[in-house]
Amino acid sequence: MSSARVTRKSYAELRNSFIGGLLMENVIMNVIKYILQAYPYKDELSASRLTKMLYLTDWKAALEHDRQLTNTIWHFHHYGPYVDDFVRMAKDDPDITVINTTTVFGGNKQLFQLSNNASDKFTITPQLKEIVDFVINATKDKNYEDFIKLVYSTYPVLSSSKYSDLDLVKKAREYKAHRIAQ
Repeated sequence: MSSARVTRKSYAELRNSFIGGLLMENVIMNVIKYILQAYPYKDELSASRLTKMLYLTDWKAALEHDRQLTNTIWHFHHYGPYVDDFVRMAKDDPDITVINTTTVFGGNKQLFQLSNNASDKFTITPQLKEIVDFVINATKDKNYEDFIKLVYSTYPVLSSSKYSDLDLVKKAREYKAHRIAQ
């Protein structure tokens, strides 16, 4: 079972949805490639960290712009917010290499990196770059445990029951209303 659902659409429907005149898949892949290029510690870009960075990007976009980067309905399960579809998209992209390795505890781990012959022709809007740079700067110095604590400390996770859907735009509105009321 997928850890999260992409707006109750199939992977094929996601690939064909549009945002601002661009295919949603292209926007997401450009953000993934930008993270792979800009993140300073390449050996930390596991499937889990990369996906949760997309979650944090969606959360920041919802807070600042009342909309998400992606059209994902995030699902809060025992590993926190996670989307298998983003990992699948990255694996299918010829500009991205997947390295199978192990964690310090002996478990399996997949690291993602731009391939040596990756095209540098990917762009993100200045507004989106600002959000992704914020997420990178907020997470780059955190070990995995502290990174996960950050994800679990976000309002959508704190205010939701495990195994429920996380409507980030709705949660951003709730969060801002609570902050104003205080």
